[in-house]
Amino acid sequence: MNSPRSRPEIFSLLAVTAIAAVLVHQPATVYCAADGGIYPSQQQQQQEQQQAMMFTAPSGYYVSTYDHLDVGRLLRNQKVVSGFVKCFVNEGPCTPDGKLVKAYLLPEIIRTVCGKCTPRQKDMARIVLRHIYTYRRADFDKIIQIYDTDNKKNEIINFMNQY
Repeated sequence: MNSPRSRPEIFSLLAVTAIAAVLVHQPATVYCAADGGIYPSQQQQQQEQQQAMMFTAPSGYYVSTYDHLDVGRLLRNQKVVSGFVKCFVNEGPCTPDGKLVKAYLLPEIIRTVCGKCTPRQKDMARIVLRHIYTYRRADFDKIIQIYDTDNKKNEIINFMNQY
């Protein structure tokens, strides 16, 4: 019988699944500059920086609050994984934490290929990436097709396969 998941376990799965899903590049609100270029608004840049900072520790890495969780055990719950994947690809509802991770944390993780992740977080991300790639390849491919706007797929696959 499955026991209910605690909020930290759900948030950790959300964050790690998000990394594995390698997705979520939310379109930015833009304005046209006098020179014809399109740039994110200064207000939006500041808001995104503030939101991303809530996930970043003073060390510059992401917070380590959930690093102790057993990612493998969480990934065995396909109902939870499916729910998060659907959230991230806009095919299902998101929890409040899911909305925050989707909107602010994931774009940075994708852009930097886990550049602010601690060694433990990188290991967790690789486990999730391998799982999604191996057992949910269609989801992985769909996510890449929809959200990899910076063309990071090869970097993400290389990251996923590092040991």
